[in-house]
Amino acid sequence: MKYQKFLKDNLIKKIKPDFKQIAFQLKRSQKDIKAAEANLNIDLTWSFTIAYHAMIRAGRVLMFAKGYLPTTKNSHKTIVEFTKLILGEEYKEAASKFNRMRRKRHDFIYDSKNHITISEAKSSIETAIKLINKISVFIKEQNPQKKLF
Repeated sequence: MKYQKFLKDNLIKKIKPDFKQIAFQLKRSQKDIKAAEANLNIDLTWSFTIAYHAMIRAGRVLMFAKGYLPTTKNSHKTIVEFTKLILGEEYKEAASKFNRMRRKRHDFIYDSKNHITISEAKSSIETAIKLINKISVFIKEQNPQKKLF
């Protein structure tokens, strides 16, 4: 099983997928993207952080759809790694960027470092859109009987 290490290390736990919540969270991640775009003219670091959180939300959705939930232990890192595992090689670059964004967001949240350029902020939004779209399609393909939107 792909997820054994996550389970063994107590990084995830098994849940019953709630497709109403999955649909809600996917919609919310898309709304987060709009908020990230709107913040480009206000605060680049916060725009970047919102895009990252949209990705975290979508990564959690992917986990929910597979029947798992991250525990509180290293939850963001677990979500990033789980997303990378599920989406595979095609999204390796986006998943790597997701992980870099995780570390930069950590610097901003915990050390108040405002260090994001306009190109990084815009790129973070583009990556988030790509990842969210891929996760949405993946979930719909894996669960065609469920209405998500």
